[in-house]
Parts: sequence; C-alpha cells; structure tokens
Amino acid sequence: MGETGRFAYLDGIRAVAIGAVLALHWVSWYVPLFHGGSIGVDVFFVLSGFIITTLLWRTPGTRGAWGRFVRRRVTRLYPALVGLVAGSVVLYAAVPWAPDDPLEVARRGVVVLTQASSLWAAGQSGSLWLPGLQPFGQTWSLAVEWYFYLLWPVLVLLARRRGWSATRLARVSLAGAVACYALSLPLPTFPFYFGPTARFGELLVGAALALALQDGRLRPRAGTARVAPVLALAAIAAYALLGPDGHSPLYRYVGVPVAVVGAVVLVRSGYAGAAGPVQRLLAHPWPAAVGRASYSLYLWHVVPFLLLQDAPAPKLVLGPVAVVAALALTWLSYRFLERPFLRGRSDVLAPGVRAAVRVPAADSRTLHDTP
Repeated sequence: MGETGRFAYLDGIRAVAIGAVLALHWVSWYVPLFHGGSIGVDVFFVLSGFIITTLLWRTPGTRGAWGRFVRRRVTRLYPALVGLVAGSVVLYAAVPWAPDDPLEVARRGVVVLTQASSLWAAGQSGSLWLPGLQPFGQTWSLAVEWYFYLLWPVLVLLARRRGWSATRLARVSLAGAVACYALSLPLPTFPFYFGPTARFGELLVGAALALALQDGRLRPRAGTARVAPVLALAAIAAYALLGPDGHSPLYRYVGVPVAVVGAVVLVRSGYAGAAGPVQRLLAHPWPAAVGRASYSLYLWHVVPFLLLQDAPAPKLVLGPVAVVAALALTWLSYRFLERPFLRGRSDVLAPGVRAAVRVPAADSRTLHDTP
C-alpha cells in the first residue's frame, strides 16, 4: 500500500494516465508526437468510476451516505482547486508578460469553482485548447466527474437498499455505458470531448467493472493476468505516441475504445492476484508516488506554460523552466492542500476486501461509514 494507505497499484495506473496527458501538453510542444496523449483523460474517467463505485458498494451503511460522500469529495478536491485559482491570479498579477489580466483570470476562476467549466466548454466551438477558460481549461474533466458524483451514488445506494446484487447493477451500468457512448458518437467535436455524455459512458464502464469484481466475476486466469496488461499498456502508449488528437474521428472510434479497454484490463489484472511485470511496475514506489500527486499535477501542469508563452526567451529555455515551475507548484499543492485531507481507503479498495453486508432499510442506521 502507498504511504497514505492507498492501493499502490491504482496509483500506478494514475501515473500512466497523467503521463499521457503530460506528454501531450509538454513533449508535443517540441516534437510532432504524443497528440494522442488525450486518452490519458479517458483512463482517468474509467479509473474514477471504478474507485468511486467500489467505495460506495463496499462501505457499510446507507442512511446519510450520500451526504457523507459529497462532503468527503468536497474536502478532498476543493482545497487544491481553490489553491489553483488563487495561486494563478497571484502569478498572473506578478508576471509582467502574462497573457491575461488577473481580474479576467479571477472571473474564469469563478466558473471553475462553481463546477460549470465542462458545460461552458461543451457550448463553445474552436480549439480544444479552451483559450476562453485558461489557465483553468484542464478543469473541465473535474466538472464532468462532479456531475457523475451527484447522480451515480444515489443510484448505487438505492440499489443496495433494495437488495440488488452487484452483478445486476453491473449489467445496468454496462448497458448505460454503451448507451452513453452510442448517443455521443453523432455529436460535434466539442460536446463529444467536453460534454458529460461520452464521459459518463467511461465512468459507467469503470463502475460496471467494480461491481462485477464484487461478486467474483471477471477473475482472469494467472497467465492471462500477466500477458493482457502488457498488451493493454502497450496499446495505450502506442496511441498516446502516434494517435491523433481529439479533433480526429479516430479519437472517438479508436482512441476512446483503446483507453477504456486498456484501463479495464489494467485495473482487472491488479485484482487478479498475479505478479506480472506490469503489476510490479505500476505498484513500484516511483510511479505510485506520481499517481498520488496526479491531481495536483493535473491542475498545475499547463499554468506555467501559458504564463510563459509570451516571455522574452527562446522556446528551448521556456520549456524546461515551465516544467520545473509546474513540478514545484505541484509539490506545494500536494504537500499543503492535498495531503492534509487525504484519508487512506486501502481498507476498502484493496483486493480481497469483502463488500458491505446489505441490510433492510429499517436496520441500516445501525451501521456506520468506514472512516
């Protein structure tokens, strides 16, 4: 387990996802590669749906569970998000060549903090770089997750109260995922990429995987659990390196399926009990550490690049300076705005943990939420 009590292998998958995003926004600044790194976000969505649903299904108690869940998400996510907005306003006010007025940055920060960035982005047209929301364009994915967090836990808790099996809800989740993906395919580029329709499908795939594993389904054989994750990791890396960006039709027809299936295989193999090369790699302390800090890294990774884009210095110099600044800001955010609010959930997330015992609604008040 990680130092915060988290399941280190899942943190390693986070490292894969953030690595693809960093390659897109950092490395492609210099070379015509890694435009397919946007699939890192797709991997994040599948993993998020898996983790959230596992926590909801395995944690005892239903009375007041939704409110506790939302409060935990606010406590977990908002300190670093507020830090991003406040810190960006200060930086834009302090740097003379900043591309935007700090008051305009503050106004955009209000959009971010009200979790409206995804709906705002989905209604726009033009570049996927979201110039009208920078330096907070990356937060659209957080807003999509919030919409899901407000709806899906209600359905999961209701299913538990009514005595549904995990397998039954998994089938419903998978059907919903297929429907969301199919309905999103005719959409234009912007609402497909930034809107909640396709992304809900990815979150529901992760949810279906979590539920299927609760009833002992989808347990791969040891040999398959060693080979399949190698192929999955290679496919994700290959698309991130050579694939097109989100403007291309190949993204929705090839990139999204590669990311979703690859993420499912990686997560599933981590719960198979096998000790193959990918399992050892992703559970190693180094990628696990990157995964633990991936939220702060995702928030801050583009801000220095945007801030320095008009600086009077060569591009070869600005890139390394921006990377170092992003890493420093990530460390500050993780150390002071994330880590104090982290609560280890390996007691719930780790393989082999039994699901919560479902009881009649009248008796559910005798149970309590896992701390």
